[in-house]
Amino acid sequence: MSLKLSKVFEKENKLTEEIGDFDKALGKVLFLHAEPVMVFEDGEPNEETGEIKRYPTDKVDYYEVNVYSDAQDKQIVVKMPAEADFSGLEYEDEIKLTNRSINFWSDKELVSTGNGQFRTNYFSGEKWNAEGIEKLGKSNSKTEQSPKPEAKNNEPKK
Repeated sequence: MSLKLSKVFEKENKLTEEIGDFDKALGKVLFLHAEPVMVFEDGEPNEETGEIKRYPTDKVDYYEVNVYSDAQDKQIVVKMPAEADFSGLEYEDEIKLTNRSINFWSDKELVSTGNGQFRTNYFSGEKWNAEGIEKLGKSNSKTEQSPKPEAKNNEPKK
């Protein structure tokens, strides 16, 4: 990720377009698919155990959008609002995400290794967010066939 250090990197470990050069960091971005994440609601408590089960509703909470970034050379999951419009998008269409940001996170876990000894495991990552999506180009799903090399007449056959 390329950074322009013209502003202070503030709380919540959030990197926005004001600070980061997202176009350079992501490069060419291809749409793969969007998966809705539904809103859940609590059901009635179980009379015997008191357990309350959660059930999905028909309302979309947000979308998890899988994209491929050629600069990152990997798939990235981007969280987008329920109002996002994916109409007209096909697999591997070139896109641009709008109003982008990244939240960096880290966590640690204390694990017992036996004999009263403990080990600390550290985890970190980033969560990508975007408010909208724009189609830039058509899908490149048809691969171009490279011409086959021609055999030279004077080479011996193997």
